[in-house]
Amino acid sequence: MDRNERDHLITSNMGYVVTLARQYKNDLLSTDDLVSEGSIGLMKAADKFDPSRGKPFVTFAAPYIRQSIEDAIKRVTGEMPVLSTDESLPVGSNNNFTLLNVLEDKDAPRTDATLEQNALSDELMTAIGTLNEREQAVIKRFFGIDCQRMTMAEIGMELGLKRERVRQIRDKAVRKLKRQDPSA
Repeated sequence: MDRNERDHLITSNMGYVVTLARQYKNDLLSTDDLVSEGSIGLMKAADKFDPSRGKPFVTFAAPYIRQSIEDAIKRVTGEMPVLSTDESLPVGSNNNFTLLNVLEDKDAPRTDATLEQNALSDELMTAIGTLNEREQAVIKRFFGIDCQRMTMAEIGMELGLKRERVRQIRDKAVRKLKRQDPSA
């Protein structure tokens, strides 16, 4: 990948870094600092990214971004002095330092997981779009895509086909989809 492609990956994914940095918001580091640290991770990911492997860049970069942000938080918390109640707090501290301020909220939806799910869903729908109408109908019903999952017998009744014909159509469609998958 040349320098222009690398720079494009970095600039076009800065919004994602900001989104992840906001998940780690705490009283020790400003959002700007978290974004800066996340950007370092984004640059590392861009250096190591291989587009020929077929993985979306945002999926590849997320662990690098998170690791950079978490490392920065660890550095700051490791440098925090242990204070007794009679000692003065460091300049700029608002005395709200708790472990909860530093840890990621595990119940919050992970933005990278949502983005990855959306990217996979888009790829799946694009792939299914290459199938003929009957194959699309069978695959969507069999796997429960945009509808309730159905058995081959139920699909056959709905489409006016025998169960065995539904199986043949399903198998042919799955083979077509596998041929499209660059990782298969």
